[in-house]
Amino acid sequence: MNNLSTMMREISGYLTPAIIDSAQHCARRLLAALPDSQPENNRVLLAYGGGKDSSYMVAYVRYIQGLIWQQQGSTFQLRISTNRHAAMNDSVMENIDRVYRALHILDDDFTECLVTDGLQIRAFDRHLPMPDSVRQQNRNDVLMNGHRFRADARSTFCNACNLSMVNSFGLAAHYNGGVDVIITGDSPQEQTAYLAWARHLSRLFDAPVADKTRGFSGFLQTLDGVAERYFADIYGEDQVTPAHRITWQLARDPLFFNIYQDTAYEAGAHWALLTEFMHFRFDELMFSFSESDCGNPTLMAHIRGLRAETLLQRSYAEGIREYVRFALGLMLKKDFPPQLVDEMAARYQDDAAINRQRQRAAQFAEQAFGLNETQLICMIYSPFIAQGNQLKAWLLQLTDAPAEAAVRALLSGESDDLLVAQQLEQLSGLTVAQMRQCWRSAQVSSLLDNSRGDALSRVLRFDPHKAVIQVNNGVLQDIVTEVISGR
Repeated sequence: MNNLSTMMREISGYLTPAIIDSAQHCARRLLAALPDSQPENNRVLLAYGGGKDSSYMVAYVRYIQGLIWQQQGSTFQLRISTNRHAAMNDSVMENIDRVYRALHILDDDFTECLVTDGLQIRAFDRHLPMPDSVRQQNRNDVLMNGHRFRADARSTFCNACNLSMVNSFGLAAHYNGGVDVIITGDSPQEQTAYLAWARHLSRLFDAPVADKTRGFSGFLQTLDGVAERYFADIYGEDQVTPAHRITWQLARDPLFFNIYQDTAYEAGAHWALLTEFMHFRFDELMFSFSESDCGNPTLMAHIRGLRAETLLQRSYAEGIREYVRFALGLMLKKDFPPQLVDEMAARYQDDAAINRQRQRAAQFAEQAFGLNETQLICMIYSPFIAQGNQLKAWLLQLTDAPAEAAVRALLSGESDDLLVAQQLEQLSGLTVAQMRQCWRSAQVSSLLDNSRGDALSRVLRFDPHKAVIQVNNGVLQDIVTEVISGR
């Protein structure tokens, strides 16, 4: 069934003259760039995260698809792919479904909607369950990255997720015969930066770099080498799973086509299209600071509060306010509409609001990752890293702590005390094997400490969206310099 005529009629009232002009220009460029002169013989891939910006991208590309159909009597095949993870709740799938229905994408002969869950790729369905294996993998990644990086916000939640997102591109680009073109909203400068980033990471991890002539598959192959070495460092060489690798052997190498020059992402510029036509809703968890399809920034703020309350012996609210100031700044830099910035600020406006958010974050940590507050605090201390460098400090703040000597004996492999093992697993959320891997692993140094030149420390130091701030350390009774990161 061809739903394009209905969609074009209904969407027209929500598009400004500027958007229509830019879309017409973009349609001409895309038509000229398609490898096959017959539009219907070309398959185009668009990644869709489910947030406000990517929802607008779906509408914009769908409109371009309609313009080409009106002009040519035919148009390209559009494949839309969404990569899921544990921090995306059901409201994201609700938004995606509403967007698809508003744009008459479902059951359209010219569209194909996919969902990737780890290594599994399936047709989109509003109620498609997320596999337990994906949720468990995400939980392990949060715990192992969190302990290695001492709960640094972006390293804990984003490193593994970013590599998974790259893999989803490979899966969707290879699926069922592959694609001819990948549409991206990144500027040419950003695309060049991604290539440079991949090559920089390959040097850090001493991973092979694919031939530059290989195109997108070469980019994926280079990052596969990075991913293999990164997760070997985090989990141990014998624990890297296929889910940690990146698919790079594609049916064919697609071209890249960017729409950056033709459209703007500021949500305020197309608010009616987003909220009235496509019925996009900002969920109280998925709208989380600079994200609108992921609850992890709420957990990043929560961990900042817990860190202040425990490790620094200050108050939870002080840590939260530090994160809120930082993250609201990120929202302004990303041109969030003022009403959304104000809404986020109101969630943390006073102690009562902060306490409500604390309860909401704690519930989300349990629902998404099966982690309780005790286990998050353990991750903040990272007591098992570097043969228990922070073990004593962590044990001292526990009300019913196991003996330090017994913990050291278990994790060094000198004993297999089942009672101690069970207690540590409950306190940390880690298995004994994972704790022993942490025990053998070196501490990753921060932006403030250039003493270590290992790959993970350098990844942490050069990660964006960080700030250096001055905070009160209740243990030292002094002002200290710290790094804060997040989204």
